Amino acid sequence: MYLTKDKSGVCRTLQQGEAWTSVSKLECFAACTSAYPDTCQSIVYNEVNNMCIPGGTSFAEVETLQNSIPEPDSTETLFYVKSAIPACNTSNGFALYELCGTTVCLYLSTSLLPFDHAVKFCNDKDSSLFIANTWARFSLFWYTSLNELNQNTFLWLSYNAEKGQFVWGNGELLSAEFNNIIWGPNQPDNLHREHCAEARHLNWPGVYGINNAHCTDHNSFICEPNS
Repeated sequence: MYLTKDKSGVCRTLQQGEAWTSVSKLECFAACTSAYPDTCQSIVYNEVNNMCIPGGTSFAEVETLQNSIPEPDSTETLFYVKSAIPACNTSNGFALYELCGTTVCLYLSTSLLPFDHAVKFCNDKDSSLFIANTWARFSLFWYTSLNELNQNTFLWLSYNAEKGQFVWGNGELLSAEFNNIIWGPNQPDNLHREHCAEARHLNWPGVYGINNAHCTDHNSFICEPNS
């Protein structure tokens, strides 16, 4: 198993249990996978005092998530195992994007469309509007929409009046944890029936967190192939 060292300093994880000491990062990771065989994908290791902290899936920093590790400017280092690389047909405008060990096949829009049209556009490419329902996927959506598109960008999250809350495109309810963390300041405010969700990079430069938007707004969007 090959461990990748986070040299960028932007990758984080969530601690799974008590820390211990290990003589090396490889021993640390082996102990992590033994203790957490289904969820250990990363470790935080201090090469000075040999402290080993078991982690889960690694992801790029989510600024509003307070309990991720390692802390900024820490002497500890995150190491992770990269996820399997998905099949990706690049002949149709799709490409592979990787961040902190998570690799996905994506199509980044070259036009601005309202939400329903963006959903249809993705469907016509045998794909779906991107669902960001894990920290790894949310951070990848944020970094990609900011650094590759730098546009206000829809994700497949919309308000379901019958359920009275926001729902991902696969029918999964927005969890209470995500609801408390992924929104920007004072959002969602449902101003004039804003029932869709976007990263609002153009209007809120430097502000972390998504905004509830009018579904008729013309935005960028990201498609992911259907498996």
